Amino acid sequence: MVTSRSSHLSRHAKPLHHPVQFGPWKFTSLSDSKYPETQAVIKDLTTRRRLAERSRHLSSALDQVLEAIAILEARTGAILYANTHFSRLFGNPSHWSSGQTFLEQFECRILATALEQARLGRAWTGRSFLNTQAGKRITFEGTVSPERNPEGTVESLVVRLRDISLEVEKDHHFRQAQKMNALGALAGGMAHDFNNLVGAILAAAELIERQVEPDSPIQKRLQVIQRVAGRARDLSKQILNFSRRSDETWTPFDLTDLLSEVITFLQTTLPRNVEVRSDLAKGIRILGDPSQLHQAIMNLGINGSQAMQPAGGVLSISLQPMEALQSVVDRPFQEPCVLLSIEDTGCGMDSHTLERIFEPFFTTKEAGQGTGLGLSVVNGIVQGHGGNLQVSSQLGKGSSFKICLPTHQDLPMRLDLDSPPLNASSNF
Repeated sequence: MVTSRSSHLSRHAKPLHHPVQFGPWKFTSLSDSKYPETQAVIKDLTTRRRLAERSRHLSSALDQVLEAIAILEARTGAILYANTHFSRLFGNPSHWSSGQTFLEQFECRILATALEQARLGRAWTGRSFLNTQAGKRITFEGTVSPERNPEGTVESLVVRLRDISLEVEKDHHFRQAQKMNALGALAGGMAHDFNNLVGAILAAAELIERQVEPDSPIQKRLQVIQRVAGRARDLSKQILNFSRRSDETWTPFDLTDLLSEVITFLQTTLPRNVEVRSDLAKGIRILGDPSQLHQAIMNLGINGSQAMQPAGGVLSISLQPMEALQSVVDRPFQEPCVLLSIEDTGCGMDSHTLERIFEPFFTTKEAGQGTGLGLSVVNGIVQGHGGNLQVSSQLGKGSSFKICLPTHQDLPMRLDLDSPPLNASSNF
């Protein structure tokens, strides 16, 4: 744009000796011996430079935003601009296939609807799923807004995508914790009354059993009553363990000895086609309730055995000390801890089952074969002992349960007062 213009007429036979500097502008004579007159045109580029500088600042600012931002051509959907975070998540658009548009890259039905709505001049806000350049599936929250020219026509579309996968995962865990707490409160309020009812049923069955002849057909019916009532009592105990949060009965004990007892019991009770292998570090002591941990380990062992049927397999139990802050599990520990691993070579679990295994009353077993409380109780026991439980599994390759528990450091023994100090020397 020409903002100022001046003319310089020269009738000199020779050009000026040197360029003349006037502020920020530089003038050079264009006259020579062939042309008696010359004319110089000056353009003021201040506005253009300011616009270029402003554009550079705007682009730099958008690159600092931790959200994926792209500007699309409204008619074709071609990407006109993408910030750094967009390229980091989905790849640089300049490296995409030739002519590939935004929708061809993502194939997201919800985004297609959003772009069509924005082309009509209406902004869109919502959430959906997309796959990143690394193949990771993320949950995003985004907006698609129309950008109009001075005539009011939609020329481009501004797409903003924010990765909220972590927030969704935290919300899921929070809702899961709420369900667990609600179930615990419900169990605490009803378990004792339920036990009283079961106790009355068992007591009545025992009285009837004493009054009936041993060969009477009623005896078989009484056995059924006692067996079913026994299962109800065991279920009540599991609910109580699930809801219990008190550590009043905790004592230091040797976890290695407890595991040895559990392994001996498993070896004598599990089917013969299940081989139990163990690798236990000696002298591992923790603070907690031995009966609860005994129940948790037995539950994981029996579950692993059932997952290996009918072909059988290997159940491996190991106990090894861990260094503080070692990232074997999701949550690092600031204190010395021990890693208890229980692994099987069974059928494994798919991702959907793996996400729900700790939900109360969720089970993959047939009706009447399980209550769905086993792993919920195990998880509650581990967390109640200040530990962490991490599960990994793959279909056809078995499952692995890793339990990290803080170890208990006993106070050092009192030194014998009659013994000399450790640094004592006979020369003094």
